[in-house]
Amino acid sequence: MTTTGTKLFDLSFLEQMDDQAFIIQVINLYLQDTASDLETMRKDFSAGDLDSVYKTAHKLKSSTGMLQANGLFGILEKTEKTAKAGSLTGELTGLMESGRAEFEVLKLALEAHLQQLPAA
Repeated sequence: MTTTGTKLFDLSFLEQMDDQAFIIQVINLYLQDTASDLETMRKDFSAGDLDSVYKTAHKLKSSTGMLQANGLFGILEKTEKTAKAGSLTGELTGLMESGRAEFEVLKLALEAHLQQLPAA
């Protein structure tokens, strides 16, 4: 699945381990944890806690990178840098909204991918 001609994710890094059950577990944990972390980041942003926004974006960036979900990774990278700069800007608001929207598209694609995998 793609947006604007680019792949939403690439599991080749995980597939090198040749362990289908592990891949399924990683994707399920990613979907669960990322949804929760994005909500936490939104609440921290609303409370003006940019240090927590920075830390959560950094954490999410790492797990998103493992799935090579480059669209969301780029948004999280910009979010991390903007929050670290310590300014409650409109740019940060837009990044937070873009991150949530990008995750929803990624979530659907990962869920569809999970449906195609044979049960472990």
